[in-house]
Amino acid sequence: MIKYSTRLVFILRNVVIKIPVSRKGYLQGLNEKKIWDKYNNVISLAELKWMCMGIVCQKRYNTVSSIPNNVVIRSKELIPEFDFNNCDLYNPENWGIDGKTYVLLDYGVNKYIAGLYK
Repeated sequence: MIKYSTRLVFILRNVVIKIPVSRKGYLQGLNEKKIWDKYNNVISLAELKWMCMGIVCQKRYNTVSSIPNNVVIRSKELIPEFDFNNCDLYNPENWGIDGKTYVLLDYGVNKYIAGLYK
C-alpha cells in the first residue's frame, strides 16, 4: 500500500518507509529521529529502524479505527513538543496497536513544522 502527504509512505509487510516529497516532509523525518532518541523509553512510539537524509524506516503495526482521548492527552503530557493546538494526534491514522498498547506511528510533527505552508 502507498500513502501520500508530505511524504510518500510505502507500507510493506513488516516495515513502513517514509520518503519526504517536500521540505516539510524532510523536517518530519529529522524530527521523528529526534523524538525517537529522546522519548522511545517514555512512550510507545513506532520503532525507528533507521533514518537517513529524512527517509525513515519504522516497524509496521496494526492500525486502529479510533484513539481514546486519554491516550492523546497523556502523549501530549509526556512529549511537550506535541502540546500545541493544531497537533493531529487525535487522528487515528497516526496510531497503531501492539497487543493492547497504542503506538504512535507518525511523530514527526512539532509546532514549527505544523505551521509551515499554512
